[in-house]
Amino acid sequence: MAAVIAEFFSVIGVDLLPPSTMGELIPYLLTVFIGIVLVSGVFRVIGKLLETLLSIRRW
Repeated sequence: MAAVIAEFFSVIGVDLLPPSTMGELIPYLLTVFIGIVLVSGVFRVIGKLLETLLSIRRW
């Protein structure tokens, strides 16, 4: 699991070391939050597409 999180941070461009000042913390948290939102959005779109395809094939 640690390898997956490290890969996610490297893909979105965040350093693995935590920020040391408040000026570094805010952009760090925004980048992580936006990355998580984008990944969850992609999974939501893929889920809806699969749901649509599977419901069409059923009827």
